[in-house]
Amino acid sequence: MKNTKCPYLEIQCENLVCDCPKYKAYVDAKDPVIFQQVMDENHFDTSLPDFDLIMQMQKSFASRMRKMDGLTKREIDKWVDKYLVCIEDEIREVREHLDLYGEEKKYDSEVDKVLELKKEVIDILHFMMELFIIGNADKNVIKKYYCNFYQADASNGDLIDESYKKQKNTIKEYLNTKNDASLDITVLKASCRLSDACALVRQQISWKHWKKPSKFIDYDKLYHAYAVVFHEFINLCILTMKENEIKDIYVKKNVENILRQKYGY
Repeated sequence: MKNTKCPYLEIQCENLVCDCPKYKAYVDAKDPVIFQQVMDENHFDTSLPDFDLIMQMQKSFASRMRKMDGLTKREIDKWVDKYLVCIEDEIREVREHLDLYGEEKKYDSEVDKVLELKKEVIDILHFMMELFIIGNADKNVIKKYYCNFYQADASNGDLIDESYKKQKNTIKEYLNTKNDASLDITVLKASCRLSDACALVRQQISWKHWKKPSKFIDYDKLYHAYAVVFHEFINLCILTMKENEIKDIYVKKNVENILRQKYGY
């Protein structure tokens, strides 16, 4: 019997018996006791700045499934490309929650619609962090390249906090948003800018199977592209959620993902 309360209900669930690992993790992640148990077992330090904590949690999660350090050039090419595909797919899912084609979407309430949109944006963050990590870019690298290119100063604070404040003041001009433009159209424009930034990253790896691969990665250009991806992601966050929600939604979803793996998803 299908569980109609499951937010992950899909067509292929028709012949499955609930509760599946995905739904069980969704429920258990909301339990304060189980949530804290997962945080403690994994030694996640919630006192860290938001960006640092998110990178710590994502590397811990990704390391459960694959090697994240000491990769060959060929392995980096492979996984950077795969993560870009994942990010593009999450961007597509963001668009599914926008009213672009006049199609009626079913939500229990406007609040549910907004929450689902936020969760899709945060799903991008998961893969974006793994994209950074697989390219040997730690928190200091991203901060350095972002601050240098966008003339920002995050030396005394959290990168997410500083970038959010800086970009919030210029986002309308940056996206060339007209006063009569709907929020959905503005979010669409921001998602397209993020896709374009991903293309900059792909240009730095050997992904064309018909072309002889390069011997080296130009890390200066790769990290510059990473900074652009981060910049465009923050713009998407500014349009869809409050700053403190980035960490809050991410941490909750990461715990849910850990439980999914534990339950055999």
